[in-house]
Amino acid sequence: MIFLWHGRITFSTIMRHAIFIALVGTTLVAGATAGDSGLLVESYGKLLFVRADGTGRVLSDSTNSAALSPDGQTIAFTTSSQVLSIMSVAGGPTKQIVKLPAGSHFGQIGWMKDGRSLLYEGEGGHLFIILTSQDGSIPRDLGPWYQGFSVSPDGSAVVHAVNSPVSGLEVLDIPTGRRTLIHKTGKVVWNAKFAPDGQWIAYEMTFRDPPRTKNDEPDCTPPSISLRLYSMRTKADMAVTISAAPRDWNTVKSFDWSPDSKRLALTAGTTDCDYPGSANGVFMTSVDQKAQIRVSAGEMSLEPVFSPDGTALVFVDFSDPPAKLIRYDIATRNRTVFRRGSETDNSYHLLDWK
Repeated sequence: MIFLWHGRITFSTIMRHAIFIALVGTTLVAGATAGDSGLLVESYGKLLFVRADGTGRVLSDSTNSAALSPDGQTIAFTTSSQVLSIMSVAGGPTKQIVKLPAGSHFGQIGWMKDGRSLLYEGEGGHLFIILTSQDGSIPRDLGPWYQGFSVSPDGSAVVHAVNSPVSGLEVLDIPTGRRTLIHKTGKVVWNAKFAPDGQWIAYEMTFRDPPRTKNDEPDCTPPSISLRLYSMRTKADMAVTISAAPRDWNTVKSFDWSPDSKRLALTAGTTDCDYPGSANGVFMTSVDQKAQIRVSAGEMSLEPVFSPDGTALVFVDFSDPPAKLIRYDIATRNRTVFRRGSETDNSYHLLDWK
């Protein structure tokens, strides 16, 4: 999952940071039923499906990465034994899809838009696609892959941020296997994501390298990272600037698209050796950056994710221990504590919301 911290040599988007969000330290016993909207949460390797009322259930006791299907009813997940499986969020048996050979490891996994196939980074650092509906399906090798991926809304293409031999955004056409460098940058790039309408690609880029040290002394300071938007229509590229953020909150640590592609929610914070660092906040901006708001109230808030209908955000807050999972209503601007942590149950990671 995390192959290297924000210093960004290579890592999976899904588990790229050790996000610590805390839920109540009690056993989750309620089941999920068809049609439920739920949060996918990782806790000490356990995978949880948590509903809007705070109830939920353990889906797997050993998980490395996971993703919800487009309809939110099926989960794909990998384990420490390097097996990719699927199962219903309502429970029941698991179905093994792929087992990697010894010495290989999964990177990011994700669903195709039709919910019938999975993409995954696997053997040899290649990207693969495989049908989940057919037993014994043979994965199709899409070739060497640099880091992470995001599928276009029509399911025909995949984008990723590349840094070799040049830095920029590369799009793979799935039917033909053709690759196109659609945008070249002068700095290292990370974490490219299509907007849900396909008109934009948001991505992260190094804008300030770590300070040079004297006499080759080690320095753990990572680069400072900005968020940028690339227009698929005009081919223009622009930086996203959050005017409401304190001046030293100059690094973007995560972001999420709204379902209507009109907004972005992001974590902005200080550039520190450790994660999550000394201060962070959650912000929301329109794509044209004319409307911006600070969503969080404290100074240690992280990892915003939009609700499936786009009316709310959930984010993690550490400002006043124990940690909390907070729901933010976009229309009313009300914040509600969704779950509250305990001293003994304080390490969770929010993965997805469908």
